[in-house]
Amino acid sequence: MKKTILVLTILAAIFTGCAQEKHDKAKDGIKKEAPAKPAHVQASDEQVQDSISQTAQNDFAVKMTEDTKQALSILGETQNVLDYYAKDKPKEAKEELAKLIGELEILMTKNPNLALVPVSEAYEVHDAKLDIPAVYKITSAAEEAMEDGYYQLAKRILGSLTSELNIKTTYLPLATYPDAMRLAAALLDDGKKEESAAILIKALNTLVVEQVDLPLPVLRAEEYINLGAEAMSGSEKDKKDVAVRYLDNASYQLELAQAMGYGKKDKEYKELSGALDELRQMINDDKETTGKFDALSEKIKNFKERLFYKNNDIKKDTADKK
Repeated sequence: MKKTILVLTILAAIFTGCAQEKHDKAKDGIKKEAPAKPAHVQASDEQVQDSISQTAQNDFAVKMTEDTKQALSILGETQNVLDYYAKDKPKEAKEELAKLIGELEILMTKNPNLALVPVSEAYEVHDAKLDIPAVYKITSAAEEAMEDGYYQLAKRILGSLTSELNIKTTYLPLATYPDAMRLAAALLDDGKKEESAAILIKALNTLVVEQVDLPLPVLRAEEYINLGAEAMSGSEKDKKDVAVRYLDNASYQLELAQAMGYGKKDKEYKELSGALDELRQMINDDKETTGKFDALSEKIKNFKERLFYKNNDIKKDTADKK
């Protein structure tokens, strides 16, 4: 194992070295100049990350409505059915199943959105902490590996480009329960108590997990724009300089997101960059910027939600819930 890791490390170093001289050349031979990293801003990296995490939690937090609580209560009553099985009372079990099926169908007719009932969410941060020149070197090294047929090495190299906030929301698939309960009742009619109980237990232990992967550079750009707006609304003498530095950092983060391949070909990156340039010029010209900041914040919010919120990976997990 150690020998294999050593070989991969050496190969990665070789490819990175070979790509050093040409990583900043485009296909047409024109050199790609990496933008200079902007000046430091007042908000620390930790403060920016904390704000990003809080915003995400506000957006994705599980919200318990009265209908959700009622749905969970109905599912909880399924334990009554299993208790009747244990006491060898099939008649009472069937009656309880019929009652629960009716309650679920009434509730879902009233609120079709309950097909999936959210019960929890989890957040993970995977941040490569790269600048744009480093990204260019990594992608060029991966291209070299691909050209020479080292596909697994290329995969490992590209794996280092991850800079995301992963949000996983766990749901109970309520829409599947009435059918499972009917099947359980039919099996009970046939005297197959164990099979009937197994169907119910499997249904109750089936989870649906929805994952949303949000690129941190885009989230940072959004936060820097908001901080720029706050700076301009203040009364500090250097507020213009502070706001412009925040916008410079927002621009850099958007370019970093493109370099890392997060929606690289989306035309809105160009539109956002142009809007940032226009806003900086308005600040320098002492023009009113409140409306422009609001429009830009809304634009990047819509861009983020359209490009990344909808690109979800939904999978079923039938492991027992602890």
